[in-house]
Amino acid sequence: MRLFAKADEGSGTVSGIALIAATAVMLGVVAAAGNLLICLHRAQHVADLAAVASATALHEGSAVPCEVASRTTRGNGAELQSCEIIGEDARITVAVGTNVPFASQVSKSSRAGPVACE
Repeated sequence: MRLFAKADEGSGTVSGIALIAATAVMLGVVAAAGNLLICLHRAQHVADLAAVASATALHEGSAVPCEVASRTTRGNGAELQSCEIIGEDARITVAVGTNVPFASQVSKSSRAGPVACE
């Protein structure tokens, strides 16, 4: 009977290490998800800002509204992926880099233009 009692020695250490490892993995997942959410919000804000800047430049008669959008995105630490002028509207897509290995960047789009006052 004494032989089986010694077999349990150190099992608490193994369980403790497994618990610490599981906690570390979960914290890593939460940190990655948090970083992705922050980057998604940042990308949306930069896209909105660039779309409004581009539409304003277009409304004021600028010949290069996409250049205005490009300067706006670069100034806010993002990358302009596409810029379309559709009538009097500007459609902008920007990308923002993340610190997550499996998603190196996230992108968001925004559209801005004049609204008829009625």
